[in-house]
Amino acid sequence: MAATADFTQNDTEAAFHFYSYYRSSCCQRIIIAAHLKGIDLEYSYLNFSVKEHRTDGYKNDLNPSTSVPTLVITPRNGGEKTIIRQSMATLDAMSDRVYVRDLTNIITIDTQLPTNFRIVQRVRALRESLDDQVALAHPSFIDGFEAFEDLLVKQGSERESYSFGNSISMADVVLVPTVDQLVVYRLDLDFVPNVKRVCLALKELDAFKAAHWRNQGDTPERFRANDCTSYMTSKLRSQSANLHE
Repeated sequence: MAATADFTQNDTEAAFHFYSYYRSSCCQRIIIAAHLKGIDLEYSYLNFSVKEHRTDGYKNDLNPSTSVPTLVITPRNGGEKTIIRQSMATLDAMSDRVYVRDLTNIITIDTQLPTNFRIVQRVRALRESLDDQVALAHPSFIDGFEAFEDLLVKQGSERESYSFGNSISMADVVLVPTVDQLVVYRLDLDFVPNVKRVCLALKELDAFKAAHWRNQGDTPERFRANDCTSYMTSKLRSQSANLHE
């Protein structure tokens, strides 16, 4: 199916079925954007620990990459459904702010890809070494966020609320989930003060609270937080996240 869809339609005109996993930063991006756009998602949660994402049904019918997110849009008038299998394709369809692409790509390509769970787990498995995993992730986070910070300064965004002006853009949608991953690796954002300021402001917004990985329908009870915003704000400041979570 072509990865195009009309996101101006509401849930009376189409059903938006979302295949998700609570620890996926890519899924978190879509949940944030859906809340901002007022799109009601119908969730199917995939249990990665028992490899539900690798079942023949999911792979053959929905996502050959066996990854998340997958968004299935089905018109209620019986029209052809659209399946979108990549978070950036989904955000492109949702967004009318294409000029934030430079900021967005720093996070989604330069930073998130080398720190993706599948990648770091493969590196760790080579020598059964957690140190190898950390050695890969830390420089990727640092290089990516330093580049993001540099663009914020060059664009004058240090005087504005969010990554690109005073309204939320795709850059903000992809920024926060990756910051949440950075915190898990016991890195703080003091080295990028404008990124930290923007992130803390975004975490006060309902869409970002709702999308937090500790607040998803499939989040195990032991990982849940009563107040995700306060929890992650304290993590940003205390550097006390658990790498094994």
